[in-house]
Parts: sequence; structure tokens; C-alpha cells
Amino acid sequence: MTTDLLDAPAIDSGRAGFPEAVRSEWAKLRSVRSTWISLIVIVVAGLGFAALFSAVIANHWKQSGPLDRAQFDPVRISQAGSFITQIVVGVLGALIVCSEYANGSIRTTLAALPRRTTVVTSKAVVTGVVLLVITECTAFASFFVSQAVLLASGGRQLPAGSSLLDQAKSAAIPVLSISSSGVPMALLRTGLYLTLMGILAVGLGFLLRNTTATISVYVVVLLVIPILIQLLPSSVRDPIQAYLPSNLGVAMETVGSTHTDWAGTLLSAWPATLVIIGYSAVILAAGAVLLNRRDA
Repeated sequence: MTTDLLDAPAIDSGRAGFPEAVRSEWAKLRSVRSTWISLIVIVVAGLGFAALFSAVIANHWKQSGPLDRAQFDPVRISQAGSFITQIVVGVLGALIVCSEYANGSIRTTLAALPRRTTVVTSKAVVTGVVLLVITECTAFASFFVSQAVLLASGGRQLPAGSSLLDQAKSAAIPVLSISSSGVPMALLRTGLYLTLMGILAVGLGFLLRNTTATISVYVVVLLVIPILIQLLPSSVRDPIQAYLPSNLGVAMETVGSTHTDWAGTLLSAWPATLVIIGYSAVILAAGAVLLNRRDA
């Protein structure tokens, strides 16, 4: 039996390594309680904040001015829960990696899968697929919940072919359907943004190898830096803020070609998507490089 085991090919040899690694990571992911708690929070936060913010907007619609009405985006308000969700996906991504360093099981993982790039890739793929399914379902469900609340509060379905700018002329709250121009892609981009942020957190986990440090850096980049950057002169602040991850997420979930936010002018949706893809790829690649160079 010993001879048979020694003669057997490694699990990571040839093309069998990656599928086996994916199955292993999926088993790990679904077997821990934190995964299910995180996924439940994503769904509850998405649906709950969609209903809450839509009700608040509807309650204050009559007091809002023409400019506020013109800037109101029914899709973006339906994704209000993404403010919380983007933190949750980061925590989940950090735990998926750093929990193995905390309990020492990373040594077993690397012994079973000698090709360390396969370890990084398989964790990113499993995390990405799970998050993509959950966040996309939540994004679309949140949209339907939000539009239902707006309709129940006196909203009016925008006629086919009308733009969001037409809502400034209307006293009724604008409501969009799933077939409205730009809506499906905005919802798809919302789920993609949250998925990419989870993958970025996986890369940070391999870089820092500590749960507290990973989550801290993630939160600082996501929430603290956008606030601190407001203290800088506009000549320095304006070229930078549109490329911050949180502002990229706002741009991706917004319908239309021109985006503004409290932080200033944002990128258009698809350039913002490419930038966040680049961020996630670079961080994940850096994590893979360091994993190959360092001891477990």
C-alpha cells in the first residue's frame, strides 16, 4: 500500500490538480458557519436596505427640488444595501484565506497542492462563483423590492423611451422596469463589483496572512481613505477620487453615462468595471507571488 501511494501521481499534477483543488475549496467554504452567516447578511442587507431607502425617498419626494429629482436613480437606490454588502464580502474573502493561517491548516493545503498558484486560483474561483451567484440574485431581487415600494408609495412607471432626466418634470416618483434601458446591465455590474471586491480581499489575505490586518486594510481602503481624501486640495483630490474602489462601485451600479456623487465626478460604468477588475487581478497576483516565495 505504501508503494502504491508513493507511485500515485500528486493531486496537483497534470490537469487533475485544479478540479480537485476547486472541490476541496468548495468543501471548506460550505462547511464553516461564517460562510452561511455572511451570505445571509448579504441577502438580508440587500433586500432590507432597498425597501428602507426606497420608503424614505418616497416619503420625502414632495419636498425634494428639481435637481434632486433629476439626480435620483431608481436602480442605485435599490442597491443601497451594497454599502454594507461590500464590507461583508471583504470579511468573507479574508476569512477564507486567513482562517487557514490561524489554525495551521494552510500547511496541509500546501502539502496536498504543491503548486501554490493553484491554491490561490482555486480559492479565488470558488469565492468568486459563490459571491457572484448570491450578489446577482440579491441585486435583482432588491431592484424588484425597491420598485414595488416606490409604486406603492405613489410612484409612476416611466414610459418606454423616456430618460431619467424626464423625472425632474414629474411630481410622481419615477419607477423603472427590468426592461428599462440600462437596468439589467447596472444590476449585473453591481453583483460583479461585489464579487470582485471579495476576490480582492482573498488576494489581501494571501498578502497579509492575518485576519485582523486584512480586514483592517480592506476597510481603510474602502471607507476611510475616501473620507480622508476630502481634506486634500482639489487639484490633488479630483484626479484620484474617481478611482477609489467605493466610487468605482457607485459608478458601476448607476444608470446613465454621466455620474456625480458627493465625492465628485465618477467614471462611466464600463471604465469603472475595468479598473476594479485590474485592482482585483493585481492584488490576487501579488498574493500568489508572495505565497510562492514565503514559507507557510
